[in-house]
Amino acid sequence: MVNRLRTELPAITYGFINLVAIFFVNYFSDLPVWVGNWESKALKIASLQNPLDNFYPPGGAILLVPFLGFKPHYQIAVFFYFTVSAILYFMICKKMIKNLKFFYLALLSFTGNPYLLWLVNSSQDTVFELFLIMCGFSLILTRKYILAFFPIYMLCLTRPAYWVSFLILPFLIVVLKIKNNKNLLVSKKIILVPIFFLVATFSINQLMFKSLSLAGEAGMTAHFGHNKYWYLSMPKFDSDVFLSTGGNMDTNRLLNGNTKFTYVENSEFRAALINIYENPKSLFLNTLQKIDTYFFSVQKNPQLSGEFYLSDNQKSIVIGKERNSWLLIFGSYLYFFNRAMILIFSICAATMLYILPKFRREFFGQPNVLFCAPYLFGSISAILFFTESRYKIVSELVLVPLVLSIFDDFKKYRSKNYSSI
Repeated sequence: MVNRLRTELPAITYGFINLVAIFFVNYFSDLPVWVGNWESKALKIASLQNPLDNFYPPGGAILLVPFLGFKPHYQIAVFFYFTVSAILYFMICKKMIKNLKFFYLALLSFTGNPYLLWLVNSSQDTVFELFLIMCGFSLILTRKYILAFFPIYMLCLTRPAYWVSFLILPFLIVVLKIKNNKNLLVSKKIILVPIFFLVATFSINQLMFKSLSLAGEAGMTAHFGHNKYWYLSMPKFDSDVFLSTGGNMDTNRLLNGNTKFTYVENSEFRAALINIYENPKSLFLNTLQKIDTYFFSVQKNPQLSGEFYLSDNQKSIVIGKERNSWLLIFGSYLYFFNRAMILIFSICAATMLYILPKFRREFFGQPNVLFCAPYLFGSISAILFFTESRYKIVSELVLVPLVLSIFDDFKKYRSKNYSSI
């Protein structure tokens, strides 16, 4: 027991360091902890009653249930899930990265990411998303794929954008011939596991909410992402505030007298389809901005904090209250550096894999390669709907140990091949 504790002491210490970090973020933040937004749904689930709606799927509410006694702000839930996530991240990095410099760089990318800490404290689901993805990918790293699907399924019930990755993961495992924890090839039947979860979710939603929809918010998200002026809001402004404050998300304004797509019941989704049909140039500009925002922007998106919105007549941009504190500006600089390093290292790692077929074949047989799935396939939902930093910051974080493990393995590959010459 003492030896085990001594072995795990570095991970526990790292967890404590991050607990202190999130405590200070919570103390100095000008935004409240918002996981309490799940309270009403969590209370229904805890009392074994059906939730009233499926606007947001129940993942976050389920994770809040053990902490219902800590109302009204639920900081303890944030502290707990973030600390456990930090410990799991430490263990992931330790297993994937042997070079100490790369290892410490990976740890710094977690603790030194101010926007991640900010969102963990103030977003309604980022801390749950972080916890579940660390649980799932810890199990993937130990090649316990079936067990890994359970936290990843919960991840889909917290952030539906992960459904695409969840469905594709088994295909990658089979196609890349990644072995299980007994060093055997995984049965192709594993492909059926996420499909079973998807069908079960459809069935439950139809039974409880009379709808197959994975989340009721999908229509509204599509309306935002395909609004005629979405490309004007990003990357500078918060698209929610930019488009809705001035009344530009009013579906009645768009739908009244419009005969297009009348067979679509969801008014928000119908408005999105009308925008796509009537504004093909905006569709192109919106899509281009989504791709740029998701893959290439190194600044936090939206870049400006505060109230900036499109006027009611859609002819000017109104500047309301700004939140340009020195603390936020300093955090933006740190995130800029963090994101820039991830982008540069990722491009270098992808280049090494591309130009060295032997190295690529060796690396693709490891479960490490699966760590790219959340970020890579998350781009599909981002382009179909819309994206900003808070929707990809966790999947982006999982790239860090992946990319640094590629550099680590490349050093070993180079030494082995040079020594054989």
